[in-house]
Amino acid sequence: MIDLSDKNPFQITTPEDLTADETVSLFVDVFTDFQKIIDPGHVFLIGPRGAGKSMMFRYLMPDSQCLAKKCTLEKLPFLGVYVPLKNTNFALAELRRLEHRHASDILNEHIMVTHFCVKIFDTLAKSELYQGNEVKQLDVSYFYNDTFLPILLQTTQNRVDYKIDDACSIVDIFAKMSRISESLYSDAFSYAKSLAFRTELLPYDGPLCDYLTFLYPILSSLSKLPGFPSGSIYLLIDDAHWLTETQARVLNSWVSTRTSRNVSLKISTQYNYKSYYTTTGATIDTPHDYSEIDIATIYTGNNKSKYRDRISDIVKKRLAAFGIKDVAPDDFFPEDKDQEDKIKLIESEYIAKFDRGEGKGHYRTDDAQRYARPDFIKGCAGSKKGSYQYSYAGFNQLVHLSSGIVRHFIHPAHLMYAEAKSQSKSDEIIKCIPPSIQTAIIREEANNFLFSDLEKIERAGHKDAPPKEDINKLSNLIQGLGGLFRQTLLSERSERRVFSIAFSDTPSDEVKRILDLGNQLGYFHKSTIGKKDSKSGGRTRLYVLNRRLAPIWTLDPTGFAGYLFIKNELIEEAMRQPSALLRRLSKNGIPEDAEIVQLELF
Repeated sequence: MIDLSDKNPFQITTPEDLTADETVSLFVDVFTDFQKIIDPGHVFLIGPRGAGKSMMFRYLMPDSQCLAKKCTLEKLPFLGVYVPLKNTNFALAELRRLEHRHASDILNEHIMVTHFCVKIFDTLAKSELYQGNEVKQLDVSYFYNDTFLPILLQTTQNRVDYKIDDACSIVDIFAKMSRISESLYSDAFSYAKSLAFRTELLPYDGPLCDYLTFLYPILSSLSKLPGFPSGSIYLLIDDAHWLTETQARVLNSWVSTRTSRNVSLKISTQYNYKSYYTTTGATIDTPHDYSEIDIATIYTGNNKSKYRDRISDIVKKRLAAFGIKDVAPDDFFPEDKDQEDKIKLIESEYIAKFDRGEGKGHYRTDDAQRYARPDFIKGCAGSKKGSYQYSYAGFNQLVHLSSGIVRHFIHPAHLMYAEAKSQSKSDEIIKCIPPSIQTAIIREEANNFLFSDLEKIERAGHKDAPPKEDINKLSNLIQGLGGLFRQTLLSERSERRVFSIAFSDTPSDEVKRILDLGNQLGYFHKSTIGKKDSKSGGRTRLYVLNRRLAPIWTLDPTGFAGYLFIKNELIEEAMRQPSALLRRLSKNGIPEDAEIVQLELF
């Protein structure tokens, strides 16, 4: 059990820093939702920051897998090697000088291959992997001398310190392979850095390693070693959006080789992955070259109930790890009882109307679920203190507000626990977060997300940062849509809970660029729906506002909601003059052609 004196059950820890024990104890199995990740084959795992991609990869490493499956290394169905890209020198300014030159592909591939080799051999240089296992030193020694060295010597004439003696252990051999790979990696970076002091490009005369003639044959031979998993080797490549465009093209070229029977590339990225072209100018395509999984699409589409179950399991595991047992998530994050009782009273009135034949919905509880909470919020809007009285407490609401992203639940929960601990007058373990604390933190986080976070991006200043004008337009658009959704909630329309927009005409290039920027930064989620009034079929983009923002306009974040078909000109107006737009809509009403279409129940 973890010491509770100065810790928090919702502490966010980088998966790389977790031990195998901690990883297994905290991980909730999501692979029934993402089966392709654990099956052989190249996969792009796409999702915003905090969606749990790195945690999945950490869990697939051999130390965690052996512990979770209670087996030795050779019994595993695959060998997973975690290759993080975020904290690397891949975006070195000197390397960017080589962009768009033919030699850039070659040097960048060498840097990537040797970095991958360092991570692979570091993973294998762990003594705990070989406890009770059938891996023999002699077999690993043969692998080093008969496979690794011959392939290595094809790239370099430097034979210094490559020999190993019979006393070297398995760990020693893999550690030596890592050091050799590190030296190959460093040589290339030293060359790249030297370019900073010259106007002309110097010739590179160092070793060059590529995927097909260096990395792939080494990994293929490694998988045949006695005592190692007989299945594929999975390269768990994390944060691939940090790659430059040239490096992304190199990685895509590896994907296009379709070598997944022996080596499967599992690539995680956010929505700003630089390119899906290869170094030859071809594209990689799904499903021929790879499979694609969008976490946000899965958890904000028809599997929201699965997402709630995942969050529930995460909370239970974290509480149990800190000695807080037999406390259900709904009890740890209780609702505001007085508020919920009032909403249930409104629900009972709608059910009574249905029983009298006055209902609008098809089923007895449709109107109650659709209107009771918006009616309560609307009633709060007419009170003296306004709708700020609405409480966002309760596990169910917190799940909805996290908008399908695990970290958006865990981070506020961490702040809530810390605040509850600071207000506690004893050293007892916190077993319940008061509704007032939940709501205060949620409102503060919503304001930080819209205002502070966007301001930080606006001040970023680096060459890849979005233009300041685009950030301003995005901020205006969010303000305009939030206000529009608020007016819809307070209206007399048949469907008042709206979080999404779709276009009844064609969006302009500028509008698409700003919406895509919002998607990259996590303020919108993109999906698709059937086109409005389309006899010939087809689909159009649906843009869903992140529900973390709901408290800013006191919107209802829970389940049943609709989407609003609107025209491009309204979005353009919102991007430039949101206040004027909202004043006009408040006076004249929402345009009749802005049709609200209902989504299905949660």
